[in-house]
Amino acid sequence: REAVLLTEGPVLLIAGAGSGKTRVLTHRIAYIVEKRLAFPSQILAITFTNKAAAEMKERLYDMLTDDVGEMWISPIHSMCVRMLRRFAEKVGFLKSFSIYSEVDKDRVLKRVLDDMGLDADHLKDYKWHIANAKNNNLSPDQYREELGKDVTEACRVYARYDAELKKSNAMDFDDLLIYAYRLLCRDEEAREYYQNKFRYIHVDEFQDTNVIQYELIRILGAKWNNVFAVGDDDQSIYAFRGAVVENVFRFQREFSGCRVLKLEQNYRSTQKILDVANLVISKNAGRMSKKLWTRNEGGTPVVIRALQDEAGEAAYAVHEINRLVREEGFRYSDCAVLMRVNALSRSFEQECLKYGISTRVYGGFKFFERKEIKDAVSYLRLLCNPFDEESLLRVINTPKRGLGAGAVDKLRAFAAERGESLFDALLSAEQSAL
Repeated sequence: REAVLLTEGPVLLIAGAGSGKTRVLTHRIAYIVEKRLAFPSQILAITFTNKAAAEMKERLYDMLTDDVGEMWISPIHSMCVRMLRRFAEKVGFLKSFSIYSEVDKDRVLKRVLDDMGLDADHLKDYKWHIANAKNNNLSPDQYREELGKDVTEACRVYARYDAELKKSNAMDFDDLLIYAYRLLCRDEEAREYYQNKFRYIHVDEFQDTNVIQYELIRILGAKWNNVFAVGDDDQSIYAFRGAVVENVFRFQREFSGCRVLKLEQNYRSTQKILDVANLVISKNAGRMSKKLWTRNEGGTPVVIRALQDEAGEAAYAVHEINRLVREEGFRYSDCAVLMRVNALSRSFEQECLKYGISTRVYGGFKFFERKEIKDAVSYLRLLCNPFDEESLLRVINTPKRGLGAGAVDKLRAFAAERGESLFDALLSAEQSAL
């Protein structure tokens, strides 16, 4: 209740797992609108995923009807896209810029490495360095200064990769944050527009923000200072993607007058599960103190088994599933096996097959990662953004039209020689010796 009613000034809500943070967020937004503290269009809510944004919108529609459509409720990357579509020219792009997926990014990097005569086997290493630099808001030169000569080659690749994207009027997902940040820092008109617009800012999963995401939130909230950050340092698991759990502590220091509230009652789990979770996490150093509790007493004890290999794990898990079905009246559809990566599913599938247990495996290619879908999207991208070299290279010979790798290499060299885009070079190639 206090978190909902405390609308003015910065608030940090430490929300334990299963403690109802989404309910608090949606009720707080509804309260602000109902009390006419702000128009719906003055509310920004940053979520971690599109699914979380959709859930929040759905709950708000139940409470507020049509006003929800005017709010900005989305992941931070989507927020940056909306800002950049409006002010793209101010950071050196056309409004029709393309957004490259991880697959697109790999293709561009591979082409860069080929052009530079570098081993494509180290593509993942270069990709990691580029993402790490961008997540920390460092240019190639700044990254080189910070990490030293060991990353000199990676910085050269980073600079060349960035130049390729700029030439194609394209950004990757990390660029969306970088250019939105540059826009707000360097352009007074854009900065004032968005600072005035967003009177109340809500940020979910704050422990998973990186350096540049924190800076974006800090700039946007500088005028009204009404930033409501929800997070839990105990749930920070995305350090490998650049998340900085220190942002939770930094928020308390840097947002003047910050109030800290805690949600510690859990509505999801039994006390036996919480006892184990509290015991394990209590050993972490430098954490904010809290202890989850629930009225849901009892429950099944947590069981831990150490097994020798994948086959042993699968055999134990399937034996336990069979026991639950035979002895305790459960159905196979009540049981789930969670694993780190899809590759580990094979042992479990084989073991289930041995006992005639029907299974369903979730994972594999996403719809938008299928070849025919990516080809169709590439054609659509070219309609909007003819400078998108990656999309052009993807479909230049799809369907087959006699343009092999050799012809494409000649065309790229021709474009470079004339200092024009690949698309323009393609249009003028007929009049050349090519």
